[in-house]
Order: sequence, then C-alpha cells, then structure tokens
Amino acid sequence: MELPLSPRWLRGAYSIRAHLIAFGLATLLPVTILVGVLLVRSAHLERAQLDARLIQVAADLANDLDRELDRHMTVLRTLATLPSLANADWETFHSQAASAMQGSATIILIDRELRQLVNTAVPFGHAPPLTGDPETARRTIESKQPAVSDLFFGLATRTYVYNVAIPITRDGDVQYILLLGRHAGDLLDIVRNPSLPPEWTVVILDRKGVVLARSTNHEKWVGSRPDAFAADLADADRGVRNAVNPDNEPVLRAVARSDISNWLVTVSVPLPIAEAPLISSAWTWTFITVVALIVTAVSAWLFARTLSVPLAAATDAAAALGRGELIESPGSSLKEANAIMTALRRAGIELNVRAEHQRFLLNELSHRAKNLLAVVQALVMRSFSGSRSLAEGKQLLLERLHALARAHELQMTTDWKGAPIKDIIAAELEPFAARVDAEGPDLTINGEMVQTLGLLLHELATNAAKYGALSNDLGRISMSWSTAGSGDDARFRFRWQETGGPTVSPPVHRGFGSMLLNGLGSASIKPKLAFAPDGFIYEFDVALDYFVRTTA
Repeated sequence: MELPLSPRWLRGAYSIRAHLIAFGLATLLPVTILVGVLLVRSAHLERAQLDARLIQVAADLANDLDRELDRHMTVLRTLATLPSLANADWETFHSQAASAMQGSATIILIDRELRQLVNTAVPFGHAPPLTGDPETARRTIESKQPAVSDLFFGLATRTYVYNVAIPITRDGDVQYILLLGRHAGDLLDIVRNPSLPPEWTVVILDRKGVVLARSTNHEKWVGSRPDAFAADLADADRGVRNAVNPDNEPVLRAVARSDISNWLVTVSVPLPIAEAPLISSAWTWTFITVVALIVTAVSAWLFARTLSVPLAAATDAAAALGRGELIESPGSSLKEANAIMTALRRAGIELNVRAEHQRFLLNELSHRAKNLLAVVQALVMRSFSGSRSLAEGKQLLLERLHALARAHELQMTTDWKGAPIKDIIAAELEPFAARVDAEGPDLTINGEMVQTLGLLLHELATNAAKYGALSNDLGRISMSWSTAGSGDDARFRFRWQETGGPTVSPPVHRGFGSMLLNGLGSASIKPKLAFAPDGFIYEFDVALDYFVRTTA
C-alpha cells in the first residue's frame, strides 16, 4: 500500500542492496556526526590550550622583561649612592661607574638642562654635549619617577639603544638624571627562549610600535615600525587574536604589556600550525567518514549478495512452480529464504499431487461417463423391452435412473473413491428402512462397484416390493455381509434374505433386473439365487479387493 503523504522517492521499488546501503547510512550518520563533534570539540580544546599557552608565555616574557628593567634600576640606585656623585666629582664617578658596568651597559649622567656630565661609552671629557634621549629625561624630571625610554639611535654608540632613567633629587627637586643605556640586542636573551618551539616568534615593541628585539631576523627588523602590530598597540593588556606578521603571513598572536616600561611583548605562531589540530581533525573525520562509507557500501554489497542469491533462487523457484516443475530446496544462510523455499517446495508437491489427482479425476470421469452411458443405454433398452407398455417402461426407467443417480451422488461425495456400504444401503432402501435389518462391518465399496451395488439393491428392493417380502405388511428384509481370509485369498460375502412374504417362484422371463442379479454385470461375480418357500435369498461371494476398497 502506498502512503499518500510519503515522499516521491519513497514510493518506488528499490533493490535490497539499496535498502541495506540506506540502512547503513542511516546507522552511520549519527555516529559520524558524533565523531565529527568530538573531533571538533577536541580541536577547539587544543586551540584553547594553545591560546592559553601563548598568553602565558607572553606574560612570562613580559615579567622577565620587567625583572631585567628592575635590575637596571637597582644598579642605578646603587650608583646614585656613590660619594663622588654627591660631591660632583664627575671624573671619579665616571671611573667608578665604568668599572661597575665592565662594558655591559653605559652609564650616563645629565643635568636639568639635558647636558651630559658623564658618559661611560666614551673617555671622560669626550661625552656629547646633550643627551640623545631628551624625551625620557624630561619625563623623569616632570614625574620625579624612574622611566624607561623607547628605542632610539645612540649618538655615542651609533647603534639602537634604550635607556632606564632614575631622578637624583635634592630638597625635592630633580637635580640630575642618572641613565643606564643598553643595546637593543641585549634583549635577545629574553626573546630567544630555548624552551619555545622554533616556529614561535617573540617580538618586543616600544610604546610607539618600534621593534626593540625579535627572536628571528632581529637585525632586519630592529628599529622598524611594522604596520602588522598597529592593532596590538591598542590592547590595554593581555589578549590573543588572528593577525599577520611583518611578512604578511597569517599568525595567531598573543600580547602582554610590561608593567614597568609599558612595552609590548608579542608571541606569534603561524596560523597553519595553530589550526593544525582543527585541520587534522577535519582530515581525520573525512578519512573516518570515507572509510566508514566504503565499509558500509562494501558490507551492504556483500550482505545484499548474501541475501539476494537465496531470494533470487526463491524467485526462480516461484517461476518454476508456475511451470509445474518440481522445486529443489537448496539450503542457504538466510533462514527466511529457506522457509520460503521450503514453503514453495511443499506447495509444488501439493500442486503436483492436486494436478495428478485432477488428471485422475478427469480420467475417472471419462471412464465413468463411458460406463454410465453404457449402463443408461442398457437401462433404456431393458426397460422398454418385452411386453411392457410405454408408460410402464418409462416409469421403470425413471426408477432405475434415480437409483443410478443416488449411487452417482455417493461417489461424488468421495471424489469417486468409493462409498460406505451402509450409505449405499440407506440411500437405496430408504423407503423400506423400517423393515430392513442390515448387519456387517464398516466397509467402503470400490468406486467402480458403487453404481453396480446401488442398482443391485434397487432391483432387489423393487422385486421384493412387487413380488416378495415387501409386497405385504408383514415381510422383512435381512441383509448381511462379511469378509474372510487375508491377502490374495480375502473374500467379500453378501447375503439378501426375504422373510414373511408370499411364496416366490423363479421369473418367467429375464429382464435387466434378472441379468443384473445373475451377474452383477461382471463375469467375476457368480451370485446364488434361491426361491425358497420362506422367501427369496440372494448372495454372492467375490474377491475382497475387487469389490471393497482395502486401502485409504
């Protein structure tokens, strides 16, 4: 039955292979979705862990930078306590500061007018007249607090440097600014952390976005101001974002600010590496899905083959059944197909039996029709023979035809396989049932002899009604039958005896009834007739299997 609301693609007929593939896909789909969700979730977790690590590394590097700057300020505070500084003994201070730094850093002392008093980068007395970093000096004077400069080009060192400055105050006023200058390259020890993957890039930017140090290609980028970091400068604190590096390559970048200098520390990882877990998950999911689809399709094909072979055999068997051929029942691994084949084989056997039975019935019908026509022909000829009038012959013929019809009906009820002897007696002697005694075993008369016995009983009853025991009110009929012997010697015996009727004598002329009584229409039967004074006796003895059906 086609569902009226079903989709059009569901209304057709599809092979078992298509159904199995559809079933496999329906089963696979939620599993595939679940695997995809889990893989994406795992990739996102890995990405979140990477983001957290980037931020943590940037923060740690910013802290390292702050510790380095704080150490520089500690050095400056220590130098600020030297008596030579308090006594304005600049040459002695120059010597002491240069000895303390041992070339690791430059110590510069300037006054409020930004004039250099001491510069350990050059011999005493050869310092440039003014500082190369006036901005930091002014900021220190105004705030009276330590300050860290941005990157600038040193006049004495002729290289990129940065300064850490502290104010030297007298009576609350800034009298001098003491600075510690370092080369930008000195920051490489911080950015080139050996614990970081080589693909990661660390950059330190000053407040203006100028590169102070870069873990890779430092010489190329130091002192430059790449636009790639413009958005990072707007961050007030830590964060992570998708960005591009100065080479315009996509990266994932985390930023953190130095609390002391307000410089920016950035840690970048190439975006393909950052997205590798997600891409790997996508490829893994694709691979799993493709493999699962292939396995599903192959499994469906194999299972469909396993199922379709016995089903095709069942289809061929059904076609063979239609042609009336005998069906073999080969076994298969499909229980339902075996059941179908068994049912078809049984149906084929049953149909063959029925067809054989039908042929038997047709042959039997043809045979009996011929016999019936012969009997009717004999009835007609004998009923109108002799001195009977047309009316008498007609009446006699009708009675005999009725007897023949009753025997015929009994045979039809048993598919021409015979009829019980008691049913034949009851049908033919029904009008005289109260005056008839019948005794004998339950036997089934052969199909070919039912008509004969029926006509015989009819003739016996007719003669008894006309001339014998049934012609008065006192006569009775006693019938008995029995079997004797076994095997080929088995016999059937029948006896009809009339009592209480008038004295009978042998008939003067022989009609159909006499012919029937004397031979039952067969040379194999030799009946005995006795016209005794007490009543007519009729009996015969015949081979059992000739007259009685002995098999079911």
